[in-house]
Amino acid sequence: MRGKPVHKAVLDDLGPEQLHQVADELGTGSRGAKRVVGETVAALTGSLAQEASTTHGAHEVEQALDEARGAAPAGAGAAAGPAKDTSALVGAVPFTGGAPGGGMLATIIGRTSMPVARAVSQRTDIPMAQVSRALKILTPVVMTAVSRTAKNRKVQAEGLSEMLAQERRAPPRLTARPGAGPYATSTPGTAGTGRGTAAGPAHGGVRRPLSVRPAARTARRSPPAPPSPRAPTAPG
Repeated sequence: MRGKPVHKAVLDDLGPEQLHQVADELGTGSRGAKRVVGETVAALTGSLAQEASTTHGAHEVEQALDEARGAAPAGAGAAAGPAKDTSALVGAVPFTGGAPGGGMLATIIGRTSMPVARAVSQRTDIPMAQVSRALKILTPVVMTAVSRTAKNRKVQAEGLSEMLAQERRAPPRLTARPGAGPYATSTPGTAGTGRGTAAGPAHGGVRRPLSVRPAARTARRSPPAPPSPRAPTAPG
């Protein structure tokens, strides 16, 4: 049984209260916060898929996900309802990767934090400082949801890269309404399938519209008129 996509599991685990906290950190509304959740899942699972693309990396990601599941607050993601507070996991695994005692989860988060923050910022037009604050809430929740998904689907280390690549393409892309500003969103778009780093453009979705400066018009010069033939002079 495949189960729900990771981005939906993250929204369920966050609940309205923590989603409101994310929106506060971002300086946007709940709709913008949901967009950032989708972009975070896409960027983080993309980074994890690349980490797991080698045998050694796959075992590291598997170990990190095992640690995330062990560090999750009791009841997180349980059938009884979403977790009300992930502060215990945030404290156990700081976003900067500097958790006391280290651990593979802290190492993986440390390696992926900046690329993920940069990718989400670039794709939403929200300043990176605000995105980074929101990711302190979101990253542990996403890691726990990914860990739970891998366990429910019985995915071993060798299958993690493929599973993560699929989740990377799963979040709905949201397009900005014309003239509504960088944080507004409207209808779902189409997810891409290219491969690249989390900070690159390969994970699918809507790119920010570029401001195109119209090219200056240059006046077309007419070719010079040929000299008029000189009238012959009469003989003297």
